[in-house]
Amino acid sequence: MDKLIPTSKIARGKVVVNAVLKIGVKHSTNVLKRSFVSKEKQKEIKEQNHKEIADVIFDSLGHLKGVSVKIAQQIALGMPFLPPQYLEKISQSFNAIPPINKAMMRKIVKQELGAYPQDVFENFESEPFGSASLGQVHLASFKGEKIAVKVQYPGISKSIKSDMSMLKFALTRFAKGKNIDHITDEIQTRLEEEVDYELEAKNTQFFAIHLKNKNIFIPNVIEEFSSQKVLSSTFLEGDDFESFMKKNPTQKIKDAYAQLIFDTFFVSLYELRCIHADPNPGNFIFMENGKLGLIDFGCVKKVDDDFLHSFNDLHLSLIEGDDEMQIVNQYLNLGMIDKDSDENMLHFYKEVIKPLDSIYIEIFLEDFYDFTINNDFSKRGYESVLSVQKKQLHSVHKLNQEYIFLDRTLLGYYAMFEKMGAKIDTRFAVSVMREYKG
Repeated sequence: MDKLIPTSKIARGKVVVNAVLKIGVKHSTNVLKRSFVSKEKQKEIKEQNHKEIADVIFDSLGHLKGVSVKIAQQIALGMPFLPPQYLEKISQSFNAIPPINKAMMRKIVKQELGAYPQDVFENFESEPFGSASLGQVHLASFKGEKIAVKVQYPGISKSIKSDMSMLKFALTRFAKGKNIDHITDEIQTRLEEEVDYELEAKNTQFFAIHLKNKNIFIPNVIEEFSSQKVLSSTFLEGDDFESFMKKNPTQKIKDAYAQLIFDTFFVSLYELRCIHADPNPGNFIFMENGKLGLIDFGCVKKVDDDFLHSFNDLHLSLIEGDDEMQIVNQYLNLGMIDKDSDENMLHFYKEVIKPLDSIYIEIFLEDFYDFTINNDFSKRGYESVLSVQKKQLHSVHKLNQEYIFLDRTLLGYYAMFEKMGAKIDTRFAVSVMREYKG
């Protein structure tokens, strides 16, 4: 890793403090400028200020690298209401995490497993073949079997707290509601779990045991070659998403894979009370004969029965077109609407939540949903978010973090189905919801 990248707490802290000071100055200057100009000019100044703050954030991420980039990506997924200037910068960061150099990688393996890679494994390829949750993956072999060895980037776990502090400070300048701690705390918790490979090993084993589907394959963890920062598992042969699509699979094959992914989400949620919460296409391995490999269990989300009942009742009410006031009260129960007069709560629902509901629930209104016909699904969803932003940016603090992580996972899958041009059958998912309600 580049020597110029700050790794000590003090060095990274300086980057964060400088960024926070710059953001504070820009925010104060913006407020002052807007005090003396027309409304039209105020809007222009505000948009420019968003761009300048986004630039400060990502200039700082450029110095910090590593976990900061991952944090930014998680925030984009968990907080889609942010200004487009921020989201645009996010899109530039997806491949910004630099690889570990060979010497550092060997040192990490020795610290974690007690010996250098060539002494631990029968064969070990020093060039990584892929990236994963804040680490990189190397191909190796043991007892004649191919295995994947994930090595975590150095200093990642120690930098989460300091790096989040900068982004929390910046995001309050974007979010008028100010109270976004419940969302950023959830993101920080998921990240802290994601850098614990021992926890990821347990998650992987949990799904391998409990997700009983003959078409889903989950790698076996090799415990003797795993630790908190190194995770070894059996290698799954197959294509990544891009390679799969380049082979021009038939419509039948694409539909079958999309259906498998879609149904597996609902089985995981309702039977296991736990979902694979990273909707990255790279987490799927498209194998022969319709088999699907599921990898990278660093980010999982567990839910309890109380929340799941609320979540389930709400979505069934939306699917079945129940009275809007009944739906408002369900959102009130989830903490996503403030207690007020029926008239005010209904107005808030129609202005802020209903436009997003209509996009989400569209999938379930018919027995089949064709992403070839509805190939603008993601675009319409994004436009709905932007429309809500303009009307009610102060509503940020009311977003339920549990709700966000479930829906953002599904929306991530829908974006993939859209790229596939797949058609899915929604009847199983709806039947699971109805059965759970009893």
